[in-house]
Amino acid sequence: MGTSSSSSGPKGNTSLLPSWATGNGNSSDQDQGQDSGTNKDSSKDDNSTNGSYQKNNENELKQVYNLKSAKGALKRIVNKRRGANFKNAAKNYVRNTGGHKNATRASASGVITGAAYLNFFNGLAKDGLAQTLRNYDLSDCIGKSTDEVLAKISNKIAPIGSTNDEAIARVAVMIAFDKLCENLIENGKDLNSLDHLDEDTLKNITIEFISAYIFKKWIYEAGLALERNDLSESDAVELENEMRVFISEEVRTSLRKIDILSLDISKGEGRKVIENIFDLAYSTLEK
Repeated sequence: MGTSSSSSGPKGNTSLLPSWATGNGNSSDQDQGQDSGTNKDSSKDDNSTNGSYQKNNENELKQVYNLKSAKGALKRIVNKRRGANFKNAAKNYVRNTGGHKNATRASASGVITGAAYLNFFNGLAKDGLAQTLRNYDLSDCIGKSTDEVLAKISNKIAPIGSTNDEAIARVAVMIAFDKLCENLIENGKDLNSLDHLDEDTLKNITIEFISAYIFKKWIYEAGLALERNDLSESDAVELENEMRVFISEEVRTSLRKIDILSLDISKGEGRKVIENIFDLAYSTLEK
């Protein structure tokens, strides 16, 4: 288990998926749309806007940004140039995409998938594990292991898509669930322990997804892969891990003053909540 292996970007069923997430889902799971992975009490309102939201962002997703300076900033880190750091590289990247507002609009699949991701945890807190699995048409998973349940849920809320952004969002869910699974196992717990979410746990769950999405999108768009000829595989993995930790800490900073338990992630508000969190995270990276 784990997601530390290096990868240049999403290409369908990416190799960055944790081992427990491959081969566990069936075709009917993966063919389900993302609306099938939401709590039945709130999915209609929340997902009725997803199609138009993604359509309105198609132009943003198809933009070819001038990322020359963003790539150059990463190149300077790779070459260990004096004064090169991830803070400056992140600032270059977000500004080159048109600023934090534009970066958020261009993260349409991340926003939609993030809303479904948070709705899953909202369902756990509201209905408990067994009823949540029934709501997701996964009653056959009741009593199964944590990693098997998370693999099935991840295929519901982030099925294999047809665009790079959908692939990035799927990888982000896998990374976040993989981390959650590891933490639960290390502490001798299972998913039932999440029936009552405290603020720290919910923040950590949110941070894992947002930071994983931004990390993978930055890697893909600004292209550490373009510089790999200058790096050994171990050096590339080490650099990406440092980059991931930096983004995670920046996202954590952006959420520091938010009372996340007060945010209504049900009743159609999930997308707006996650969109605002993305904007906060990108604005922190841009400063």
